[in-house]
Amino acid sequence: MALKDLLTHLPSLSKPVKRIGFKEKIKWTGVALILYYVLGEVTLFGIPRGATGDVFGELRVILASNFGTLLTLGIGPIVMASIIIQLLAGAGVFEIDMNTDEGKALYQGSQKLLAVLFTLFEGALLVLSGQISPSPELIAARGAGMAASILILQILIGGILVIYLDELVSKWGFGSGVGLFIAAGVSRSIMVRSFDPLPLGPGQPINGAVPAFIASLAKGSFQFIRQNPNDMLAFSATIIVFIVTMYAQSIKVEVPLSYGRIRGLGRRYPLPFVYASNMPVIFIAALLANIRFWVAIMQKGGHTFLGYFDPSGQAHGLVFYMLPYTRFAKDLIQHNLSSVDAIHAIVYFTIMVVGSVLFSMLWVGVSGMNAESLAEKLLNSGMQIPGFRTDKRIIQKVLNRYVPYLTVMGGAFVGALAAGAEFTGALGGGTGVLLTVGIVYHLYEEIASEQLVEMHPAIRNFIGEHGII
Repeated sequence: MALKDLLTHLPSLSKPVKRIGFKEKIKWTGVALILYYVLGEVTLFGIPRGATGDVFGELRVILASNFGTLLTLGIGPIVMASIIIQLLAGAGVFEIDMNTDEGKALYQGSQKLLAVLFTLFEGALLVLSGQISPSPELIAARGAGMAASILILQILIGGILVIYLDELVSKWGFGSGVGLFIAAGVSRSIMVRSFDPLPLGPGQPINGAVPAFIASLAKGSFQFIRQNPNDMLAFSATIIVFIVTMYAQSIKVEVPLSYGRIRGLGRRYPLPFVYASNMPVIFIAALLANIRFWVAIMQKGGHTFLGYFDPSGQAHGLVFYMLPYTRFAKDLIQHNLSSVDAIHAIVYFTIMVVGSVLFSMLWVGVSGMNAESLAEKLLNSGMQIPGFRTDKRIIQKVLNRYVPYLTVMGGAFVGALAAGAEFTGALGGGTGVLLTVGIVYHLYEEIASEQLVEMHPAIRNFIGEHGII
């Protein structure tokens, strides 16, 4: 069997044979979300009780992972597989036509196979490098080789389950599993870090930002900033990031269109300023998380040319400048900003902006959001540019006035916003808050469109298929 045939015939969830109703989509989205939370609570069998450590560090929320459970790798393998496919497609190694069923099946099959391979490879690295070690009891009962295999198999099973949960949401629910799981993980982190009334440990301060602030006022002090990263500065920054992101999501360029078969009937097709949605930030964050992963793995092998992590998890060396600088706002306010910190901020900001622009261009090209593909969709739905004849080239020419510029400017903006959000130390991670707001906003739009279509089926052809996540 040729590789192409293998990729298009990998086991997958069947598509709905007919249009799914609103309640049915809500049901399957809820089922996938509940299963995601369950997987995050199932600890890997055979690891020592109370085992700690996390190679993804502060980026774990972006990967929707929970280290030491079936969600150890989270959505990381899925995103990395998508990055590889985009890079290969962008380099012209192969072409995937996302406008055809065969092209979509080839893309999904390639992504699925790569994601499984990444899961197996990264899981094996974690176990063999000692980042996740089997307990002495399991080694004594099964032997070191079998004990390691048991852990790798569990990580692989967890990764495959996440892959198919993502497919379940994409085909039977709202949005995508990748976006849903990120939003779920970030939301839980924000709630815990904001309102947890319990102390971190015996004699330790209260964990939650709001209860700790109220407790400080009750004692006659005003602790807006404290050593714990969960403080009112971070809480306020989370709200500000939320508002700015919501505003950015609402900015759109509207292209006038008319329905060719009915004279005088038209609409305005919205092209969002953040054109590629949050996908570029997801990709660049996943890439940084994997760099962190590799640095930790190489450190175990005695190689530290990219940097290393001390016992407290603090990064040193080259990797230090590539990871989020979450204390920038605090250090600036408290006048603790050094020249090294300033370089750190500049390097991280540059990586986020440039990386987001590049991934935005790649995503628009491979996902069928470029001017040519969009013109084809609009033409097939019976739309045309008012005052011109029905011609794909005319629609494409008009769209080319906006799409390439929105792709670059939207990518740069969302990268800068993500970096700025991280600088504030926002709860749930600045990038996590940005992604969550964007994901929830697009889910709201999709749900609203679905309800509108159910109430007025005749307008189904007027609703564009635009939007990611």
